[in-house]
Amino acid sequence: MEAEKLIEALHTVEKLKRTMRHCYTSDDRKESVAEHCWRVALMAYWMEDEFPEVDINKVIKMCLIHDLGECFTGDIPCFKKTEADEETEENLLYQWIATLPEPLNDKMWTLYQEMSELKTLEAKIYKALDNMEGALSHNESDLKTWEPHEYELTKNYGIDKSQFHPYIKHLRECIRQETVDKIIAAGRNITLAEESDKDELLKLYRSMIGGAANWNEYYPSMENIEFDIAHDSLFVMKNQKGEIISAISIDHDEEVDKLDCWSKDFQPSAEVARVCVRKDLQGQGIAKMMMEHVFAVLREQNKKSVHILVRDNHKVALKCYSDLGFVLVGECELFEKHFVCMEKKL
Repeated sequence: MEAEKLIEALHTVEKLKRTMRHCYTSDDRKESVAEHCWRVALMAYWMEDEFPEVDINKVIKMCLIHDLGECFTGDIPCFKKTEADEETEENLLYQWIATLPEPLNDKMWTLYQEMSELKTLEAKIYKALDNMEGALSHNESDLKTWEPHEYELTKNYGIDKSQFHPYIKHLRECIRQETVDKIIAAGRNITLAEESDKDELLKLYRSMIGGAANWNEYYPSMENIEFDIAHDSLFVMKNQKGEIISAISIDHDEEVDKLDCWSKDFQPSAEVARVCVRKDLQGQGIAKMMMEHVFAVLREQNKKSVHILVRDNHKVALKCYSDLGFVLVGECELFEKHFVCMEKKL
């Protein structure tokens, strides 16, 4: 490439040095897209010996150029990026590539086509490393920078892209375990409730009496707890001391399920119920973390939607569920109480 053209292109890609990503570094500053691309490429170089049959230089090139489109659009987190966003980024990128001199433009076009198709081993490695570097960066950042949904996202992001090779699969499992260890150490681990948790759960439920949910000494009951535990549908979050600080259930209530307000287009569906967070920890996004965990469980069960009944005066819960993507689909009178019906497509 001619020196002048090279300098012009370098000025364009300099934007990635100052384009910030969603994730933070270990010293509590946002990382740049350029930093992300550099470490993805370094990951590829360092695992060269694991893939003697692979053109590792091609993989490194893929890693270096995979986010060049963000020179023109900025970084959009994966959980916010739409198909329209991806199309816009791709169009702007290809328009720019067309301005580069030959044969570089043809070489880059060919690389991007291979990366998009994800058929070759080189392309699969690049994509897996791209996803894993994002999870690794989250493991290094302070949990205060995580959004509630990122606990589940960081544990599972890109796992589907890592199953094609034993080494890549194992590497992703190691990163996932690091994520789980970080969450446990912070007292934000979510697990199925056990028989030994019953009394503590009832105590937590009783501490909610008098709140906007209008729970009382009869509901939720020990019978609810025992039923949910027996059906592996009650989840708890425990702090560093092993104390239960939050609970949520996937309910099995025929009266609720047969309400005609639920969408027929998103079946099978499931109900979420008995969501609570210890009073001294409310307002920290814990309920949203619990919800996101249940969403992940329900997706694994091939559920297409989730619904919940909320007391119409419970403004905090209504806002929380609205923020999570629930929409109001109706109202009902059940159990001698008035509820609003909310539903979310999974």
